[in-house]
Amino acid sequence: MNPLINLLKMEFNRFFTNNMMYILLVIFMAFQVFGIFMIKQYEQPDQEGILLSTMNESQFIQAMLSQTPSWVMMYIMVFSVYFYMSEYNAGFYKNYISMKNARIYSVISKILILGLFTLLMFIVMLVSDLIGRAIFFENAAIGDLQYFFKLLVGQFLLHWAFAIVILCITMLLKNMIASIIIGLVLVLNVFGVAVSLLESLVWDLNLSSYLLINTIVSVMDFNELQTVIHVVIAALAFMMLFSFVAVRYKLNEDLR
Repeated sequence: MNPLINLLKMEFNRFFTNNMMYILLVIFMAFQVFGIFMIKQYEQPDQEGILLSTMNESQFIQAMLSQTPSWVMMYIMVFSVYFYMSEYNAGFYKNYISMKNARIYSVISKILILGLFTLLMFIVMLVSDLIGRAIFFENAAIGDLQYFFKLLVGQFLLHWAFAIVILCITMLLKNMIASIIIGLVLVLNVFGVAVSLLESLVWDLNLSSYLLINTIVSVMDFNELQTVIHVVIAALAFMMLFSFVAVRYKLNEDLR
């Protein structure tokens, strides 16, 4: 396991000394608070007649994440592409590629780093929401803590899976612009909407609801066991599938 630990140390050092990571988090926080201010200025009831300013944090998070494009996914996508391509373009992989099982460990370490960035995004989102809602909505209620915890864990897993999907795509394309374009298409959920429309015309199995982006943008009741199972299945399925593809590709990749 020493090669993996050494790679993790290198990746963590590269992560915490990466100015782009801090820039993205600060910009996201600023725009999140500003967005809450703008919501207050032009607030309209949702389809159920509920004002966003009266929602608790659990409801507010679901309302924000259900909007397309999701800015949380957008920032995760940009960082995932940048973090991989900055290493690839700089040739940093040459420092460790001769280590035993380095190709497998390099993918695992990047997946863990993306999980950490996703976690930081959620922490920044929560802090921004609470600050913005307390100042402009005068409402910083969180709601039922058990529900809130299940929602956060579920959405964290889904967004981490999304980051792994973007990592895999970036590894395959090796092009920052092309990866970002495809990432934007995914964030806009073009594929999910198209599949859902086709499914409604051809058959009524509702399998499209298990697509990753469709699951992320769906407002769900996390008090229902079926919802929790749905979210876990979707997240783990995409995590395992695209992690496997990324590892298999890295093992056969020409890194000369």
